[in-house]
Amino acid sequence: MTLRTTCTVLALGVLLAVAGPASAQTWSPEQQEIWTFEQQQWQMSKDGDSTWIEKMVHPNVRYWDNGQPMPQDKASLARWNRYTTANSSILEQELFPISITITGNLAVAQYDYQVARENYKKERETVTGHYTDVLPQGERRVEVHRLGGW
Repeated sequence: MTLRTTCTVLALGVLLAVAGPASAQTWSPEQQEIWTFEQQQWQMSKDGDSTWIEKMVHPNVRYWDNGQPMPQDKASLARWNRYTTANSSILEQELFPISITITGNLAVAQYDYQVARENYKKERETVTGHYTDVLPQGERRVEVHRLGGW
């Protein structure tokens, strides 16, 4: 092997050794449970199943999404979810997990999302954003939900 080939092979080996662990995300069973909960909630919403609010959202929710003037409570969340579901549809969505931290009986999930939607006029748009969800351990209902736009 020439010196150049040897250096290239070594550099590639170092790059793969460093990049592999950094991009691989291994979560504990508790973190996986939180992520499954998040995905289930988003899927129910995409499917137009508004029961996710009653089943998965804590009564004391404070939800502040991008574009809203102030945080919503559970009743407001349900009201605006009904409006959105009646006037638009989700064509595609994807969640990008960033971190899930569990401390004591509290879990914090942070992730990005991308949603392709269509309104009643058949106009399409793609929106992206960030969420931080704070969930009590054991209950698996959102205590302080979706602090958008961090």
